[in-house]
Amino acid sequence: MTLKEIAKQADVSVSTVSRVLNGTAKISLPVADKIMQIAQKTGYLDKFKQKTKNQSLFHDKQILLVTPRNAALNQSGNIISYTLIESLRNLCAEQNIKLSSLLTHSGQNSAEKLKQTLSQQKFDGIILVWADDPELLTSVSEYSMPSVLINGEDRSMNIDSVGFSNRYGAMMAVDHLLNKGHKNIGLLSYSGRQTIYLRESGYRDSLYNAKVALNQDLHITCDDYSDQAAENAVNNWLDSHADIPISALFCVTDGLALGAILALQKRGIRVPEDISVVGMDGIFSLDLVEPKLTTIKLPFDALPFEALKVLESQQAEQKTRSYHLHLELSCKLIERDSVSSLNT
Repeated sequence: MTLKEIAKQADVSVSTVSRVLNGTAKISLPVADKIMQIAQKTGYLDKFKQKTKNQSLFHDKQILLVTPRNAALNQSGNIISYTLIESLRNLCAEQNIKLSSLLTHSGQNSAEKLKQTLSQQKFDGIILVWADDPELLTSVSEYSMPSVLINGEDRSMNIDSVGFSNRYGAMMAVDHLLNKGHKNIGLLSYSGRQTIYLRESGYRDSLYNAKVALNQDLHITCDDYSDQAAENAVNNWLDSHADIPISALFCVTDGLALGAILALQKRGIRVPEDISVVGMDGIFSLDLVEPKLTTIKLPFDALPFEALKVLESQQAEQKTRSYHLHLELSCKLIERDSVSSLNT
């Protein structure tokens, strides 16, 4: 059943049916009752109510997507951020939300670029992805429009944010290794992002809770987040730390884990028989690699949806709160074949 068919049965125009269902204009009671009865009888009314219930408050509105340029491009080492942004684009397309992009550049005045963009075009909300620039986040907070940060950290807590439980997810990974009897657990990481620092904190907290001494010699730092950088870092570490025992390695991303496994295998070090490896992200089809990677899976598909709900709550309230929200989505352990047990 369509609006056109309901209009034909009720002997009215399609626009009249639309106005009755949406309650956007006064229609005589007999005509309105007739239309509602037809819509109810044909099942159209129930479908219409469900569609309206699921429709975003930003339907047909304009949202500005702000993200660092290096996180928005589809590069081999950047599949995580690219997938997240594409998921957000798809959600907005489903909700008929118009999404415009503003790419920020490292070393440039992102706050000033944002100001220029907002002066040239009207937007109903702002979504920031992977943005850690304090000046940019402060600038966003000064505008009286709904705004939310996705998968980033606002240390000043000036805007709402939605992200993953990076610290607890990392603790889950290291706890899993500890429960398998591992004590000499290495950390493979890279510097630059606050979310990665939280994963490093989770690694340290897990060892602390288990009363396992922290060994800085087991901390391997990569030049960046690519699998090639991980392979190089692990190779260099093995060259200079051959006398240091290590039975497991927690990698702060799956990409780093893949590079680490490749470096180990090229040296004849078996995974997991000699060294166990755990990653974090869970976005790749890592059951296709050998060995299949144990990882902490993050709900990337849910992140844009929850962020949009935060925007909607701001829009619905139409007032300034005395606080800001920081929502963290839970993670889960995916056990595969890259971890062995040392328990006897």
